[in-house]
Amino acid sequence: MKSTYLVTLLILTLLLSACDDAPMRDNTDVKADSEQQVAEYTCPMHPHYIATDPDGSCPICGMKLVPVSDNSGSDTAMGPNTKIAQSDTIGVSETMIQTMGVRTSVAEIIEFGQTLRAFGTVEADQRLENVSVSRLEGWIDDLSVRAQGDAVRTNDLLYRVYSPDLISAQRDYLSALISGNTKRVRSVKQRLLSIGMQEQPLQQLEQRKSVIEKVPVYAETDGIVAELHVRNGDYVKPGTPVLRLQSYDKVWVIASIPETDLRLIDRDISAKLRFPSAPNAPSTGKVDYIYPTIDAKTRTAKVRIELDNSDGDLQPGAYADITLGFANQARLSIVSEAVLRDSRGGHVILSLGDGRFGTRSVKAGISADGRTEILSGLSAGDVVVSSGQFMLDSEVNLREGLSKLSASLTDSALPADMTTSQSVLVADTPLSALNLDSSSLAQIDHFVDMAIYFHAAIIKQEAINPSFVNPAIALADILSERYQESALLSVLDQSKTALVSAKTRLEGPALAAELARLMQAIKPWILKGAPQHYSDLGLTLYRDLASEQLWIQKGGVVENPYKGSETQVVPWVKVDSSKNARNTSAAERQTDLHAGDR
Repeated sequence: MKSTYLVTLLILTLLLSACDDAPMRDNTDVKADSEQQVAEYTCPMHPHYIATDPDGSCPICGMKLVPVSDNSGSDTAMGPNTKIAQSDTIGVSETMIQTMGVRTSVAEIIEFGQTLRAFGTVEADQRLENVSVSRLEGWIDDLSVRAQGDAVRTNDLLYRVYSPDLISAQRDYLSALISGNTKRVRSVKQRLLSIGMQEQPLQQLEQRKSVIEKVPVYAETDGIVAELHVRNGDYVKPGTPVLRLQSYDKVWVIASIPETDLRLIDRDISAKLRFPSAPNAPSTGKVDYIYPTIDAKTRTAKVRIELDNSDGDLQPGAYADITLGFANQARLSIVSEAVLRDSRGGHVILSLGDGRFGTRSVKAGISADGRTEILSGLSAGDVVVSSGQFMLDSEVNLREGLSKLSASLTDSALPADMTTSQSVLVADTPLSALNLDSSSLAQIDHFVDMAIYFHAAIIKQEAINPSFVNPAIALADILSERYQESALLSVLDQSKTALVSAKTRLEGPALAAELARLMQAIKPWILKGAPQHYSDLGLTLYRDLASEQLWIQKGGVVENPYKGSETQVVPWVKVDSSKNARNTSAAERQTDLHAGDR
């Protein structure tokens, strides 16, 4: 009973609206009527509540009522770049804005780049490793370092070695010095150096003029004993490792990068590091080396970052949290919290001034450092809501939903002979049940036409003209509004995405990839929505057997844009005429895809 009353009221409203088309009366009568009209007021948060008291308040939320006519001028105040439909805007009082905790921020052009999060571990710098290896046969004596971890300074005594071979060589050297034969002196001295006698004990030998039975071995660099292989009295021979010294003044951080992100990494890109075990350690570095192999088990590659560790804060094995930054450039961006994502895609809440708010669809790019790049939908200087926007978004949706409900009820009272493109669609209407007029069908044909255009450009090895794509992109927005309650909406959205991307990928394999995306988008429509229509137009649908990608041609020799050797014709599926009746005459079904536009 209630719905019958509402429909009757809407029919009366339409009849009264029709009266506006009658000849205008004189200005005196019009002015008198306007004075007699009763002003109406509504709640900005609950637009379905209407009252005539200018000083009244909303019984639901207590907000002060505003004139219904206030919405009429909102579009003009927004400017040409921020025009939003009235049904997509709401008004909120200053008190309610403070209660909701609404905060705004400005879309700005700021320089930042993409970031990549990774983990890593601290490792010793292999360049600072020093190994002591025996070059002769002998016995270790007077070992100064006793255990792994002992600190050693340059020229510290490490151990002494007793070797008959070394004693014999010293005697030859002293004999050569006495003889004064310079050539022989150089030859014997070189022999001593080659079997492991250092310059320091060699100078002692020249000064003492007597054999050193237990030759000392000194540290050649600072470091920590990382390995100790001998003890006092051990017998060694050529090639026996004695000990290994490692300096930790510099260390490496080895980061694990997924192989899919390895293409983004290059030498000298900056890295931010955080060490839970060493908060005072250096927090920045640069990529020093990219290892040429990928771990087959973890599917990651290794990247090396060199850090100064003169303070000794970092220890090998410590965990590192790494953020790599690259591709820094000036980008239009907003704070990431301002971007809302739902079934409609990415959108923001715009602050239009004077307590007015509206939604705006945006296309987001990369996110880093708390900001998100905006590729389209906003301009520098636009004010967006960054906190408290969820309640505003729900109220905008409510206003839009009420507007659609009113429109659907009005359409139910319209004459039965209206075209189906103007009638109300049932939610999730399948493609086969859409009954389109010739104009709407021709508009959708633009996307098929773009697929044919891309195919021709690829075969001719030419670049497409980006301006030729713009009309189809504009039609996607128009048709999305018209068919948002049907399965066609997904086709339109995906087609638009492929077309927008194709404007920057104009030729060759890049354009072929966009052709594949576009064909994947329109595939449900051409096979389930209007297959007979495209069959009548003389079009043929092909599939590349290797990649399973589709393309469309109109006659002629089969030309595969994906470079595959084997192709297959995809037959047009016949749709039940009772579910897919179309008001398309034979004259409209001509080979020109845009016949309905002229």
